[in-house]
Amino acid sequence: MPEMSVAELTRATGGELVRGDPDSRVTSYGIDSRRLEPGAAFFALVGSQTDGHRYLGDAAEHQAAVAVVQAVPEGDAPAPPALIRVDDVVAALGRSGISVRRSLRPRRWFAITGSNGKTTTKELLAEGLSAHGRVHRTPGNFNNHLGVPLTLLACPADAQMVVLELGMSARGEIARLVEIVDPDVAVVTNVRAAHLQAFDSLDDIAAAKGELFAALRDEATAVVNLDDVHVRVQAARHRGPRVTFGQSPQADLRLDDLVGRFYPGTSFTLHHGSRERRVQLRLGGAHSAFNALAAAAAVVAAGVELEPALERMERVEAGPGRGRVHRLARGMVLVDDSYNSSPAALASVLDTLRVNPAEGRRVLIMGDMLELGRMEGALHREAGKRAATAGVQLLFAVGPLSRAAAETARRAGVAEVHHHADSARAAESVAEFLRDGDLIVVKGSRGIRMERIVQALIAQCGEA
Repeated sequence: MPEMSVAELTRATGGELVRGDPDSRVTSYGIDSRRLEPGAAFFALVGSQTDGHRYLGDAAEHQAAVAVVQAVPEGDAPAPPALIRVDDVVAALGRSGISVRRSLRPRRWFAITGSNGKTTTKELLAEGLSAHGRVHRTPGNFNNHLGVPLTLLACPADAQMVVLELGMSARGEIARLVEIVDPDVAVVTNVRAAHLQAFDSLDDIAAAKGELFAALRDEATAVVNLDDVHVRVQAARHRGPRVTFGQSPQADLRLDDLVGRFYPGTSFTLHHGSRERRVQLRLGGAHSAFNALAAAAAVVAAGVELEPALERMERVEAGPGRGRVHRLARGMVLVDDSYNSSPAALASVLDTLRVNPAEGRRVLIMGDMLELGRMEGALHREAGKRAATAGVQLLFAVGPLSRAAAETARRAGVAEVHHHADSARAAESVAEFLRDGDLIVVKGSRGIRMERIVQALIAQCGEA
């Protein structure tokens, strides 16, 4: 990762060195005092839950080289040997990220946002680009105003391409992240009903996501989902080049003959110019095909060869909670899609469940979909109807909001429906209702902790 002197970090943060050796070296960067490595810079964030200044002693015990602070500790209070004082630690962290972005010289910088599929698209794109050089990527979904600059500060000096995921929960956040990242290629995967609690409408969500296109340099390339009207509208905010993808006949990269299954994975035919290629992913669901198509479009936008990138993408395995398939005893199959949920993501999973062959019943374990604002009741009722249409025969609804989905699913014809107040209670009893050969999908918003149920099913049923 970029190593710098304390003096260089002081300039990057825009702060004042009030103590310590300006020539001492900083070799890593962090905001959690428990995870610091020797030689680290500790950014003492001041948040609503805690104050990083309380942990300066812990940072010193971990041999941090320097702390970036808003308040200098009094007297001989334990702290790292060097202290940089700033007006706002969060802003200083962002400025440090910008400094690294300007100092490094990878061939291409990529930024990805969207309501659904950001992380999977990021992983597919990073793996594809790795066929052409060393790639640095956002770890996990480290995609906010803290995670993005920390990802930049962790970028190896010899990285040739950097793939960054940008998340948001309010207007203006994407624009600020684009200011930090300054991407060469920008992807908006889609605009869907997510974070409605913070926005009045889908148009408002689209405008917030569209900040990625609006803030691009004119010479940067926008990667545009032609199938999504909101993305098409927002793409007009960028005056520079674009590469398009989708099922639309006008798309630069187009897919058809889509077969979306959980196992052995989703396949589709990709068309790019005169080229036609069958793509077989290890990831399940139609949504995975569109994530791969978006990643392929970004590869084309970068001007590197597509075929080696597609070969790498075809090897990508689903991560924990993101559609990973577990084969359990008694011929049961468990699809762990527990990491997060939204109406569009759940609809895609149900479409896949409907077409996926199953020896036994189709079973959905559905947790609440959060942050949907005043639409939460209607969208959960719609989910119950979709479950019936998808052929779900056994439904477990988890959480207070999902009670509406359970009641609607029962009326719509789902044969067996159960409701649990939370995932801990559901984890205790779900296994007893399963039968040989059942195909089981677990999905819910992060706050519902649906991974508890996945862990319990694996422990109680055993993997084959």
